Amino acid sequence: MSGSIASYDQLVRQVEALKKENSHLRRELEDNSNHLSKLENETSDMKEVLKHLQGKLEQEARVMVSSGQTEVLDQLKALQMDITSLYNLKFAPEVMSTGRGPEESPPAPAPHRDGPGELGRATFRMLEELDRER
Repeated sequence: MSGSIASYDQLVRQVEALKKENSHLRRELEDNSNHLSKLENETSDMKEVLKHLQGKLEQEARVMVSSGQTEVLDQLKALQMDITSLYNLKFAPEVMSTGRGPEESPPAPAPHRDGPGELGRATFRMLEELDRER
């Protein structure tokens, strides 16, 4: 009978250890989830700022083309391409490093002008078109 008591005590200790580990893992999962939500909100805010800046750049480009300031316009084109490249370099690896599978990854930007890369290309095309018209 003492063997079964020792066995029972051993099982109780194992269950307690598993409960502690489970509790620890739940806290860690909750912390990770909160951190991910925070990062997603920050990314969303940054995208809104980028869209706002893109709109301002497009307005400035139209004004510059109409007033003949093409040197500054060429600098803006280069800056826009740099910003787009930097954004893609900075945020594309972070999405991959979250450990999510392809089915959990955020959808790729639609072919219309939603993503910053598309905005940059669309702006570049628009600026070239305005330059040709001039």
